[in-house]
Amino acid sequence: MSYATDAAIGMMDGAYFTSRKEILDFLNNLLDLNLTKIEQTASGAVACQLTEYLFPNSIPMSRVNWAAKASHEYVANYKLLQSAFDKNNIQKHVDVDKLIRGKYQDNLEFCQWLKAFFDQTCPMMAGRDGYDPVAVRAKGKGGKAVERRKGKAVLLGGGASSSSRGGAGGSSSVKRSASKPPGAISSARPASSSSSTTSSRMSSSSSRIQKENMNNSMPPTSVSEFTPSSRKLNASMASSSSSSVNTSLYEEQLRKLKTENKQLQTKYSELEQSSAELEITLQNVESERDFYF
Repeated sequence: MSYATDAAIGMMDGAYFTSRKEILDFLNNLLDLNLTKIEQTASGAVACQLTEYLFPNSIPMSRVNWAAKASHEYVANYKLLQSAFDKNNIQKHVDVDKLIRGKYQDNLEFCQWLKAFFDQTCPMMAGRDGYDPVAVRAKGKGGKAVERRKGKAVLLGGGASSSSRGGAGGSSSVKRSASKPPGAISSARPASSSSSTTSSRMSSSSSRIQKENMNNSMPPTSVSEFTPSSRKLNASMASSSSSSVNTSLYEEQLRKLKTENKQLQTKYSELEQSSAELEITLQNVESERDFYF
């Protein structure tokens, strides 16, 4: 049986107007995936599993690389896909050079073609009752690590716990128990009332004696201590001390800024070096890709 899909599905066919969301929902529901972007299908692994769903045992799923990252790993998956097309007389040439670049438009058109081909072919097939896409995918390299559509964990955010609330209440109760009862304060007042009068008399007499001694021991003060010139001198001394404190603060801030500037310069030089290394690796990958294709 031959599938002349290129003639049946032209570029102006309605299949090529299928939206991105419709394609992602179709692949996620059929194959139990969690795709969020069309570019995630650039490795060719999704197309291999879809083709194996339509034509059982047409692709050895143990050879499909779901963990493919480099372009030559993508090519290995597309070789399996193209051989399956040839086995089942599917007249479709897979443009591998465009798809492995991971461009949105190229992979979107290919996914649109896959969905149209599935819609045409699936009614003619017997179907796959009891098909387990996760188990089929787990046969390939990295297939077990592929995120499932229903495998997301739900994170619940909680408020303040009851233990913390209880801790706050406990601290307040401790404070209440540590405070003295009002009865003890009121009972202590009558006992100290009689002694307060005698102690006040003694303190007043001792304060008079201390004042007399201080007056006798103090040297005579000169008039110049209270002149306006002395006040100006004291003010200028205070202002000079404050200015010296400000300059020391400014110098400390300047030192901090200099050290931060040196650290930023070293980080900038490290980033420049890493970017240069990445450019070199990118050139090597592109040259390797050109060598293979």
